[in-house]
Amino acid sequence: MKAYFLPEIEISEKIQSIGKVNLSVPELSPMQLTDISNRLIAAQEKLAAKSINEIVDWIAQAVTRWRDPNDAIRQEAEAVLPQVCGLSKEMVHVVLDDLFESLSKASLFQLLESELGDANVLDRFCSNKNGTGKIRAFGPRLITHILPGNVLGVSVVSLVCGLLVKSSSLVRVSREELVVTTLFAQSLKAIWPEMAETMAVLNWDKTRVDLTKAAFEKADCAIVYGNNETLAALRVFIPATTKTIVHGHKLSLGLVAREAIDLNLARKIATDIALYDQRGCLSPHVYYMESGGAISPHDFAKAAADALQDISVKWPKGAVSPDEASKIQQLRAALPLKGGTVFESPKGVDWTVLVDPDPEFKVSPLSRTIWIKPVDDLFEILPLLVSVRALIQTIGLAVPAARAEHLINSLSIIGGCRLCAIGDMQRPPLNWHQDGAFRLLPMLRFVDWEKE
Repeated sequence: MKAYFLPEIEISEKIQSIGKVNLSVPELSPMQLTDISNRLIAAQEKLAAKSINEIVDWIAQAVTRWRDPNDAIRQEAEAVLPQVCGLSKEMVHVVLDDLFESLSKASLFQLLESELGDANVLDRFCSNKNGTGKIRAFGPRLITHILPGNVLGVSVVSLVCGLLVKSSSLVRVSREELVVTTLFAQSLKAIWPEMAETMAVLNWDKTRVDLTKAAFEKADCAIVYGNNETLAALRVFIPATTKTIVHGHKLSLGLVAREAIDLNLARKIATDIALYDQRGCLSPHVYYMESGGAISPHDFAKAAADALQDISVKWPKGAVSPDEASKIQQLRAALPLKGGTVFESPKGVDWTVLVDPDPEFKVSPLSRTIWIKPVDDLFEILPLLVSVRALIQTIGLAVPAARAEHLINSLSIIGGCRLCAIGDMQRPPLNWHQDGAFRLLPMLRFVDWEKE
């Protein structure tokens, strides 16, 4: 199958091995990327002329296909993705269900309305509810997306958001994301063929800086993901006048009050750890747990370990790199020497629960490896989070309502941008504020019409 998506142009292909599959990919040059960008910009005029209701309806029709396990494109994705993205077939099924449930028609309109108030401002001048006169919003002609590969589906969401602001998209995805993004673009093409002219889904090696530079030359907006080193390298190629939206490295954690400790919570924690094989920014690294509950933190950790074992049968873990496995084995060996306890999978490094008496925040090697840190009171952890405050994404909470408000206010001041129930950490709504910002508004240009 083709592991790319382009407007109708002739381009040379080569066979590339991605995971366990041989896929066709294009042989790109900077001149070709410039030509592709020009075609996308020209096609955007037709997209901009369509109503936002039509665009949402087209996206929703494609999403409906993906939500049907008997649909041919969904079945093709489930057959190929486990071989290219490193997740098990069972996890791929769950992730696709979650992804396309979050992109329902109702969710798309909820996102538009939560950020714009009136989605019709993307079509015409509308009354400015927060001022005088009228207002209208315009999306970029071309957005260049540089996207990660650690969480399956991020590229699909980014492409959808580009369509919601009526923009063409040049998407550079990781090798792991190529198949799902290509297939999603094909499903959109089947709904409205002309929409295909507004999308390009590609991959090129990070060392091809000539291609990266060419990808940004024509863009009005850039959306880039990566660690600090990657982001610094990319900024060099982004023109100073290009609107840039950056998503850097983030991490998440959970807090458990003594009153909330029970076996059902252990199963919810196992879900948060296991989803996406704990690869993403929403994946928890640490759970801080109050002592003095009906179940001790140590016994609760054992219950969480049992739940992880159960879930490893339901959702087997995907591939583990030698480096990941080595880090996990080192932690397993070192922690008992420091007074901690280790609960580990009977099957290699499928999962690991590390009970650590030291409350200092520690980063997990992930791959279904979690720190459980007992504390006398959850307020003790506030100074412990100062060192990672700029990195906090989501904080999962299992805290009684009577105690929650004061704690939440304090946590909000420290950092983070999302507080949610444990069990929902990896399943945010589409309109959540990623990295503490809106999804659509940063891409838009607003025009005020100050009518007399």
